[in-house]
Amino acid sequence: MPLTATTGTILFAHGSRDPQWRVPFEGILKKMQTLSDSPASLAFLECMTPTLDQAIDDMVSAGIEQITVIPVFLAVGSHVRKDLPTLLETARLKHPNLVLRASAAIGEQEAIQDAIAAFALTAY
Repeated sequence: MPLTATTGTILFAHGSRDPQWRVPFEGILKKMQTLSDSPASLAFLECMTPTLDQAIDDMVSAGIEQITVIPVFLAVGSHVRKDLPTLLETARLKHPNLVLRASAAIGEQEAIQDAIAAFALTAY
């Protein structure tokens, strides 16, 4: 899906009660916003805001017609396999004209695995 003025991206992470936990995700979001004018935001499964539902509502209210949700999870567990599809289906029912899709979890991406391996080999 090519990025356009009506295309947005949501980074979807787990969330935590510790407010510092979100700092790396905000850093990724800031880098994305530096690289592209396409709308991007964060969303969290629990303990933090906005929720995925809130982030989707905000983008739809801003005129976004297509959203890609990026699960910022290193491994696929029940949150990516079960919770995310349920949340997406709820959003699709709420916004029937919205094109909504999710990518694979970032940990499944070869580029991410390569970056982690390279870091691990130099982190002495």
